[in-house]
Amino acid sequence: MSDAYYLRLTDRLRELLGDPDACVEGRLPAERTLAERFRTTRVTLRQALAQLEGEGRIHRSNRRGWFVSPARLDYDPTRDAGFNDYVRAQGRRPRTEVLLTDTRPHPPAAEALGLPADQPLFHIRRRRFVDDRAVLAESLWVVPERAPGLLEGDYASHSLWGQLRSRWGLSLAHRSLRLYSEALPEREAAELGVAAGSAGLSVRRAIFDERRRPVEYDEEHWLHDALCITVELDGKA
Repeated sequence: MSDAYYLRLTDRLRELLGDPDACVEGRLPAERTLAERFRTTRVTLRQALAQLEGEGRIHRSNRRGWFVSPARLDYDPTRDAGFNDYVRAQGRRPRTEVLLTDTRPHPPAAEALGLPADQPLFHIRRRRFVDDRAVLAESLWVVPERAPGLLEGDYASHSLWGQLRSRWGLSLAHRSLRLYSEALPEREAAELGVAAGSAGLSVRRAIFDERRRPVEYDEEHWLHDALCITVELDGKA
C-alpha cells in the first residue's frame, strides 16, 4: 500500500472523528467495520489508527476498542494545587481510588531524598480519573517522621499536600522535578486499562520543607494524551 494512500486514509479518519453520528459516545466503529467502509486492509487501517493515537486524537481501551480522546488537561507540576482542584477548575470531573497503603523502603525515593536505602517510608498508591477515564497511576512516598499517623487519613477525597500543611504544618518549599516519556510498565498499564508499553509520561518529584528536610517523593505515570504540561514563569533572573 502506498504512502499516499496511507496518508489519505489517515485524513479520512480525522474527518470521521468530527462526525458525532459516526462516533457514538466517543467510540469509533469496530476495526472490521472501518476497514470495510474505507475498503482497506486491517493492517493499513491499524497503521492509520496508530498515527492518530500518536497525535493524541484517539486512544485504545483494552477489550473495548478505540475512542476519541478528550481535550488534554493543563497541568503545572511545579504548583501546589491538588488534583481535584485543578481538574474541577477546567470544568472536568475528578475521581481518585486508593489502591494500596503500606510502609516499606523504596530505594529510588530514598536516593532522591538523600536518605539511607533501607529507610522505611509511608506509601500511598492511587489511580486518578478525569471524566471517568483513568489517566494517572501514582505512588507517593512520605518520610514517617514528618507526618506521624499519615496512613490513617482519607486520600481518595483529600489532598495529600493539603493534609501535610494543615495537620503537620509542613511547608513544601523546595522541589526537584524530572519529566520524561516512557513506555508504560505492565503494572501501571494494567491500572490504567491500556496495553503494556503504551506511551506515557513519567513525572518524578522530590519535595523538601523550608529547612531542606526531605518530606515526600512522588512517582506519577500519566497517559501521554491526557495532559499538556503548562508552566508559568515570572521572568525573574
